[in-house]
Amino acid sequence: MRYDHDEIIEKATTLFWQRGFQAAGMRDIQQALDMRPGSIYARFQSKEGLFKLVVEHYADNSAKRLKQVTEARSPLDALYHFFETALTGPDEQRYMRQCLLVKSIAELDLIGDIAKKAVLESMQTLKAGFRNIIETCIEKGELPEHTPTSTAAEWLQNQFVGLRAFALLQDDNQTTIKMIDKVIIDLKGQWPQQTH
Repeated sequence: MRYDHDEIIEKATTLFWQRGFQAAGMRDIQQALDMRPGSIYARFQSKEGLFKLVVEHYADNSAKRLKQVTEARSPLDALYHFFETALTGPDEQRYMRQCLLVKSIAELDLIGDIAKKAVLESMQTLKAGFRNIIETCIEKGELPEHTPTSTAAEWLQNQFVGLRAFALLQDDNQTTIKMIDKVIIDLKGQWPQQTH
């Protein structure tokens, strides 16, 4: 039987996103992928090898969405829509409100060095995506010129990660929407001139 690589990675992504690395056992993986153990090991060498591909796939998709924000006519409006889409999805996909990478960070000591490296590199990739958004917003006059690009990008990524955990616990999307509004308001505001 021939297995489509992208379809396998999508199924594995859903499994790891829902269960986490540690809780997803080999039986869960076999069932989710509809593959025998030998086929899984022949193709991915290990659970960690499969997880590494999942993390890279997730980061690539996230980076593409951030690039679309950067390329939008109004990056700030597109950023708002990016937040809203990620944080207010349907209940049956509630697990997707949480960041797969952040969920993986909680398990860094369990996932092995290869997958750990992929998680940390993926976080840096996303940080670069947020930085590009900030730079483009400044260039287009949607953020003040004095906005500190690196600090604002780190802050924005932290807000997004925090809001994903917040949104996971909310029954009412309007509460989450208010928080997204606040993030955009604060992004346009003042920044500390120095750290203490």
